[in-house]
Amino acid sequence: MECVIYARVSTKEQADEGYSLDTQQKALYAFCAAQGLNPVAEFVATESASKPGREVFARMLTFLRAHREVRSVVVMRLDRLSRNWSDKAALEELGVRVRCVEGDALDTPEGLFFSDMLQSQAVYYSRDLSRKVGKGMGEKVAQGGWPHRAPMGYVNDKNTRSVLPDPLTAPLIAWAFERYSSGAVALSKLSEELAAKGLVRKDGKKLGTPTLHHILTNPFYCGRLPYKGEVFPGTHAPLISVALFEEVQGRLAGNRNGTKTHTKTYSLRGALRCKECGCLITAGAAKGHTYYRCTHGKGKGSCSQSAYIREEALMAQVEEILGSIEIGPEVLEALVADCEALLDEKRAELAPDISAAESELSGLKARERRLLDAYLDGTVTSEAYQERAAELQAMRQGLLLRIAEAGRDELDPIAQVRDVASRASSARITFQGADEADRLEVLNSVLCYLGVEDGRIASYQWKGPFKLLEMEPSGAFKHSWWAM
Repeated sequence: MECVIYARVSTKEQADEGYSLDTQQKALYAFCAAQGLNPVAEFVATESASKPGREVFARMLTFLRAHREVRSVVVMRLDRLSRNWSDKAALEELGVRVRCVEGDALDTPEGLFFSDMLQSQAVYYSRDLSRKVGKGMGEKVAQGGWPHRAPMGYVNDKNTRSVLPDPLTAPLIAWAFERYSSGAVALSKLSEELAAKGLVRKDGKKLGTPTLHHILTNPFYCGRLPYKGEVFPGTHAPLISVALFEEVQGRLAGNRNGTKTHTKTYSLRGALRCKECGCLITAGAAKGHTYYRCTHGKGKGSCSQSAYIREEALMAQVEEILGSIEIGPEVLEALVADCEALLDEKRAELAPDISAAESELSGLKARERRLLDAYLDGTVTSEAYQERAAELQAMRQGLLLRIAEAGRDELDPIAQVRDVASRASSARITFQGADEADRLEVLNSVLCYLGVEDGRIASYQWKGPFKLLEMEPSGAFKHSWWAM
């Protein structure tokens, strides 16, 4: 059976160090040989897998679309392939099966569920890492530092990790505040005057009015840090006084026409797509009711859907869909028991490999000691010693990686099974009780697609393991594994 091989590291530094890609590729080809798979293409990536749109992954999808006879992708672990649901859905749409050197799942209901759980772990890891990074940035802001690129008028000091006034542009930014506070110029005229003084965009063009407005409303210049809707005191040197900044804000507010833009939130806007053309379904209010329709983003000629659908009808269908994954405690306990059995099998499978790797590592350390003794005795030249020591070091790194990845502390799968079941059981009730803004979040947590056609929800797709919890209207589970 023909397949493609996919190896990935997250950063260029990891690739340069060579401790991951080489190890992955060797293990992938060995796995293919053992499983009777014939690799016809190889894709090696140095990129994060947390978001869709990756270049190497996209090339692999293009290859798979052009070679329909290739229906398998071989990776080291599922998280080496993807840490988001969109990429996994793209492979499923092509009918491509993912084979893993570590944690390979059988093509059975149990195996599919376990694979989805591993994917959930990979997504969790990415989101948790993002949360930790965001938390660190928030702590830096709370202490008066700035974690992003410095705004115009300042420069980032890499040595001190601080923000300093730019000697060339800082005086011009301060002058812009003083000039506008005088009331003598409009933003368009101020942009021209700044250009004449040398403050322009990187391409040499004058600052646009929106850019200049953003500068004049940024409290960073008076020593404050705007961050996620709040303002913190900064430790950087201000370019203007707080009084001047407030005076400019008052003048900007006085120049507005007094109208305000009200953006209404709709419960389902952003969650629905037209099944016929794939464009988003938009929402609007008329005569006290909310209606949804296709945006015809590809042109009206590309889509025949013209009906306006009442929100009440769509909401009832959404609640019915969410209600189809409500499971009881007896099913949850059966699911947990099956997952525990699968995990025990996986641990038993990994135990010999870990033991063999540890034994090989012990032997490798002995070889390194003998090599060093030979070098100190003068029986091995310096060049030969360095070359052989580098080879042994690379082998050591590969073994350490195998041991670390096989025994690393993952998110407890059983706890995650319970979490999935809990979210499934409460999704409909939570959706019904949520306000307009929160309903979309509930939908996005369990569904990745809702297709509308002929005035109704014609198709939908669950995220990961939720699809295995879906029940028929009669109360029987759609998936054969859940027959009780």
